[in-house]
Amino acid sequence: MGSRIYPISSSPIKSIQRGSAASAGNLTISSVNTSKTFVRSFSTGSAGTVAGTGNTSGTYNPSGGNIFASGGGGFISGGGSAPTYSGTRSLSAGATSLTSARYGAYLLNSTTLVVDGACRWEAIEYN
Repeated sequence: MGSRIYPISSSPIKSIQRGSAASAGNLTISSVNTSKTFVRSFSTGSAGTVAGTGNTSGTYNPSGGNIFASGGGGFISGGGSAPTYSGTRSLSAGATSLTSARYGAYLLNSTTLVVDGACRWEAIEYN
């Protein structure tokens, strides 16, 4: 986490403080007039989960191959057969399809910027 101050002369902009953050936290910046300052941020990280839902279908026929019989039956090799399975199976792994978050920053007071995750930020103060 770091910042720089860029004074600008002959402009409606008094100063720009820029920096980046790797994780969430509070940043101390040079004092600004909160009524004349806004913060821009650009998320450089994200978080979330993706759940798979849908169906899968196909046919399985192991005839002519090796079959392992559970329960002490051992192997049936070469030419053994088993019932063919054909159909559709449901695939489900969660209640939502997508949950995600992006990160940013906001001005808490005249000297504190709050960052909620990895992002680049600018505090722009006007005259």
